Amino acid sequence: MFKVKVIDLPVFHNGKRYLKDDTLEIDKGHENPSIFEVLEEIEDNPFKGVKEITLRKALEDAEIDIPDGASRDSLIQLLIDNNLPI
Repeated sequence: MFKVKVIDLPVFHNGKRYLKDDTLEIDKGHENPSIFEVLEEIEDNPFKGVKEITLRKALEDAEIDIPDGASRDSLIQLLIDNNLPI
């Protein structure tokens, strides 16, 4: 996904009208440089906003050993390595 700014002409996207200088998020492949200025690429992160306790519970439910003192990032990596959904 991309966060973009409308350059000049109004744009309709997902049923909403965006005027010049308005910002919106669009999917990859829709970033037309004559219509939009790309402000940033947004990384799709399924773990954004998921609490550490939820990550631990998912690992425990899957009977994955959790190292003592494992950080949130370590827990996420364990979930990824074991192909576990949240």
